[in-house]
Amino acid sequence: MEIRFFKVSETNELQQGINDIWGKNHILVREEKLLKYMFFENPSKNKFIDDNHYSFLGAWKNGRLIAILGIMPFNLNIQGRKEVGCSLANWAVLQENRNSGAGLALMQEVQKFQPSVILALGINENVALLYKMMGWKVLYETPRWIGILNKEKTIDKMLGGDHGLLRYWKEVKAVQTNSNYIVNEVNDLEKEKWDKFYWEYFAKQSAGFTRDYSFIKWRYLLHPYFKYKVLLCIDADGNYKGLAIIRIENVLNGESIGRIVEFISSDQDSAISLANSLINIDKDMLFFDFFCFSSISTWGLEAVGFKRTLKSLTDNLVVPLRFQPLDLEVTNLMASMYVTPKLLKEYNIIKDNLWYVTKGDADQDRPN
Repeated sequence: MEIRFFKVSETNELQQGINDIWGKNHILVREEKLLKYMFFENPSKNKFIDDNHYSFLGAWKNGRLIAILGIMPFNLNIQGRKEVGCSLANWAVLQENRNSGAGLALMQEVQKFQPSVILALGINENVALLYKMMGWKVLYETPRWIGILNKEKTIDKMLGGDHGLLRYWKEVKAVQTNSNYIVNEVNDLEKEKWDKFYWEYFAKQSAGFTRDYSFIKWRYLLHPYFKYKVLLCIDADGNYKGLAIIRIENVLNGESIGRIVEFISSDQDSAISLANSLINIDKDMLFFDFFCFSSISTWGLEAVGFKRTLKSLTDNLVVPLRFQPLDLEVTNLMASMYVTPKLLKEYNIIKDNLWYVTKGDADQDRPN
């Protein structure tokens, strides 16, 4: 069996493989631009492979492609210490070759690069069982915070008029502040200023893929399809104090919701200032949501009225997660993560409010 990365010259073969092994007419099959953006233009790709290849692995048996695995390498931050990690996508084996060992061989190839953390975000229950058998940690429900902007319309348009589902939820409301902080929507960041802020403050108290300027620019500012809104918080002297990044998504024939993919603040004033600005971007939206492994950055959102979803046997749904088509059954985002034994030994991995992992860390916030 041959295990290797796809060459850039093999774009057509890679897209055909995704079509045949992962899913017919998948977005990566239809849009070469998105494929190259995710697996070739990633600024951290060279940590795994050179400029002549995609960071996408294939397994060939007797010259036939039978399995694929997409990899997005990233710089990793562990409380200010720089490591290497990666996020996975499109791990699949042809049905008739499920017992060939190709899937495991692809994963072993990834681990040869010794990433300290490997993330799989947006998995299903069957794959979760496989990750558990491999000794990975599984998060069956990634924490989700929701801020309701228009309660009545949300109930009417998305919940079939069932007021009981949001019986304890109120609409978000700005908090009065006397801070001299300013929040502006910007098209770019000053690299030196942002990296200084990130590494001197947020990096030291968090763990996750690095949110330096290189990541922000590639992941959001240069995205080939999505237009993200970047809210930058500064003090009176122009020093960076925080950042929020959102995407407005059109759903249900003219309605819209807000997807928060980054929310980083340095103190109470920046958290409140960013949250206030965020909920006033478009008051016609139904709601905002934010997925994050911990509440490390949600204080400001909670202050203006966001709540973390609390699900039970009697309250499985707050607001939907999927809208094309509207799905009232699947309301959770599952994830799995591998952490090296060395990292587990050196750091208090169960420390409260440590992991900053959002939908921006994988392929979950992309066009379908």
